[in-house]
Amino acid sequence: MRRLISNLSVALCMSMTALGCGGDDGPEQAPSMVGDWDFIGFSDAGVEATTTGTVVFRADRSMSFDGTVTYPGENTEELAVEGTYEQTGSSLVLTVEGESSTWTMAPSGDEVLLTQVEAAPANTIRLRRQ
Repeated sequence: MRRLISNLSVALCMSMTALGCGGDDGPEQAPSMVGDWDFIGFSDAGVEATTTGTVVFRADRSMSFDGTVTYPGENTEELAVEGTYEQTGSSLVLTVEGESSTWTMAPSGDEVLLTQVEAAPANTIRLRRQ
């Protein structure tokens, strides 16, 4: 469970701080992640989990997550995570309990897919703006 919370914490922190956008006219400035998001998806090393919850990114660069994660065939785990985030363009760094991870952001409408910068299969977090 500690590994799940650590991976999820880092993933959430990274994903919430920024959205990267691109268009035919060149890259656009990433929109702010500040606000409330629904936690609608998570994968750990390619294993998809069923998720519920809310992620809040604040203007002071703090973030929090409250929700649940259920992997196939396993019990539901409740999560409560506090941390900080830093956005540079479409890159997001999440820091939870002194551990940082880097994520890339891929926006699509009111959703954003965060993908951890690591060897495949990379962890992902999917959020939807409330």
